[in-house]
Amino acid sequence: MWQRVRASFLGFDLPVRPAPTATPRTPGTVPRQSTAGGSRNRQPDVRPALGWFELPALSPGGALTAAGGDAVVLEAASPDGRVAFLVRSTGDGEPSYSLELVLRSDDGARPLMCLIRYARPDGRMRELLVPVVRGTVGPAASYVQLPEFSVGAAWTASVSIPVGSESDWDTDTVTTSIGAALNEATREAWRRVREHVGDDLPGVIDGALR
Repeated sequence: MWQRVRASFLGFDLPVRPAPTATPRTPGTVPRQSTAGGSRNRQPDVRPALGWFELPALSPGGALTAAGGDAVVLEAASPDGRVAFLVRSTGDGEPSYSLELVLRSDDGARPLMCLIRYARPDGRMRELLVPVVRGTVGPAASYVQLPEFSVGAAWTASVSIPVGSESDWDTDTVTTSIGAALNEATREAWRRVREHVGDDLPGVIDGALR
């Protein structure tokens, strides 16, 4: 106060302090994270942002499976315990990885969408949309391939959000994600997603499901 009185008397202005930044709210659709500013020679930033949580990296010891086997090599859950993430290793020689996403609570008939992001070996990001919807028997679950997923890869997941007319995803990501589906239950989940989205996404989903 006395500084401003003295400044007024001497004839100069004090600098105006910037207003504090408001805390963002949790988004109503599957949240996005920016991939801008990445470099091929630098590990991309996959630190969890608002609406995201970090998943544990696959350790070299945990990746060991019997030859030709199909085994769960990593198991994790969302912070609220509602969603389970089961990473499986399959194939002989160089292993490939897949993800089973299981919804442990009953969230009704509407499909939910979860976005998975992980660092590829070349330093770029991979994004996959994984829908889950309640089936006639058992919990809601989907099963997808994790292309170029590797030991030690940093990865995050978004909170699971109900699909609606306001849902908006990149069309290339939708096409890639449908192509990663490993069973009919996951493809059926995408058909259910198609019933709830608006704009041009139904056509994109139909094209990818053919």
